[in-house]
Amino acid sequence: MSADDLTPAKTRGSRKPRPTRTRRVRVPLLPQLLAAAVDIDPGAVAIRFDGRSVTYAELDAASSQLARLLIAHGVGPEDRVAISIPRSVESVCALWAVAKTGAAFVPVDPNYPADRALHMLVDSGVSIGLTVGAVADGLPASLQWWELDNAEFLAKAAELPAEPVSYTERVGTLRAEHPAYVIYTSGSTGRPKGVVVTHGGIANLCAEQIERYGLTSASRTLHFASPSFDASVLELLLAFGTGSTMVIARPDVYGGDEFAELLTEEKITHAFMTPAALGSLSAEGDFDTLDVVVVGGEACSPALVTQWAPGRKFFNAYGPTETTVVASIAELTVDSPVTIGGPVRGVGLYVLDSRLQPVATGTAGELYVSGTHLARGYNQLPATTAASFVANPFADTGERLYRTGDTVRWIKAGDDQRSLEYLGRGDSQVKIRGFRIELGEIDAVLASVPGVEFVATLPRSGPTGEPALVSYVKAGNTLDAEALTVHARGALPRHMVPAAMVMLEDIPLTPVGKLDVDALPAPTFESRSYQRRPRLPRSLWPTRLPISSASNRSALRMISSNWVGTP
Repeated sequence: MSADDLTPAKTRGSRKPRPTRTRRVRVPLLPQLLAAAVDIDPGAVAIRFDGRSVTYAELDAASSQLARLLIAHGVGPEDRVAISIPRSVESVCALWAVAKTGAAFVPVDPNYPADRALHMLVDSGVSIGLTVGAVADGLPASLQWWELDNAEFLAKAAELPAEPVSYTERVGTLRAEHPAYVIYTSGSTGRPKGVVVTHGGIANLCAEQIERYGLTSASRTLHFASPSFDASVLELLLAFGTGSTMVIARPDVYGGDEFAELLTEEKITHAFMTPAALGSLSAEGDFDTLDVVVVGGEACSPALVTQWAPGRKFFNAYGPTETTVVASIAELTVDSPVTIGGPVRGVGLYVLDSRLQPVATGTAGELYVSGTHLARGYNQLPATTAASFVANPFADTGERLYRTGDTVRWIKAGDDQRSLEYLGRGDSQVKIRGFRIELGEIDAVLASVPGVEFVATLPRSGPTGEPALVSYVKAGNTLDAEALTVHARGALPRHMVPAAMVMLEDIPLTPVGKLDVDALPAPTFESRSYQRRPRLPRSLWPTRLPISSASNRSALRMISSNWVGTP
């Protein structure tokens, strides 16, 4: 919503009529979506992993047995179960099982530091943890862990019925407002905070993806995201929304040649990945079957669109964890601006100023999200929840808005159509020598150079200890740091020209596929000669001018301006 959409009756100062009672709309829940996938074709391949195939019937049976073990231990709606399993058949089976009980799954990356993992387990209040033998020894011993590949455990599970779990078997009634999963994100206090996401928006996201991406039961989708990244939920729905096959990348595959080989050999048709992961691939590879590419999690550059959009559909998906993975989707082409599109079903988007008033089309503001996709809030953090999830002043039903912290603006995109342009984080500005700088503006200038595949500009400590701008660039062999610096000098103010350009052969990625800032090489700062500005010759110094004379003051400014150079 922008100011263009508001009539006087919709402003905050208007009197709202008394809301009418409506019947609760039935929302398909996650376990129902999984059951529907099995019903499409039980004999179809649900998972491919490292040469192994698992059918929907097999996945359903194994997860039902595990679910019954959990239910026997009292696990049900409003409970949380930790899953600390690397990307694999077992990690997917564990997720299915927890969903069938009605409990929420809490993914815990086995590679997390022990203190971080322990905080997540204690804060979330999980009762049981699911893992595998290869990583069990490194997990906090304060929790009861079930090793799903343990022979004794497998024998115990095999004794239980394998037919689908009925809702009557759960320890309580599962509703849309119950948590489906809890994802931990970085917190400003230094401790990760748990985002409690309910079932309310999952079915909408599933239906939106099927329609927008053209998914069918014949599709072959990719599971590349870390289970601790909420994009893994998106990937789950990509496959199981239509009963298609999900190909799981090994946990030691982060990008590059191994990733390209997987896409080719497994004939992937639909793939979600971060721009950094996509940038690790060569668009000239043999990706004939790759019909749909979806990027998200980071800002997408025009260079990526230029390289990957021709010959396939290319989408840019946007959404904080707090909005059930995706809040908006844009289909991008080579000739279109890079935007994050418009709202997905069940979502409302508002661009507001600091007073929570809509701004006009073309004007920058902060993005707020409404609708059924909103998370319940942050686990055990009521003050933080209240600050981020605020009352919606434009609704009559007491709904909330989520404050994203992202700066956007509506731009026109065709006849009577608008799309959101992402301008950066509201707090992404840095201050260099007193100048406030938007890093995304520098990235956009460098990304416009033909041959640039990836760019990220960051503040780094310079030779004097003061912050300095450093651009990390992956580009073709015809480009070097000097050429990019020359281009930057011609397009940016002096204070925005990076002090160093670092050329990358490979893009370091975190386990969730985002840029690993800590793994970037240290920059080398070159010293440059300094030329003093020319001084005004004494012969041209003005005689004593009466400062009360406007004409003399003007003359002095004119003389000075002829000698003071541009900074």
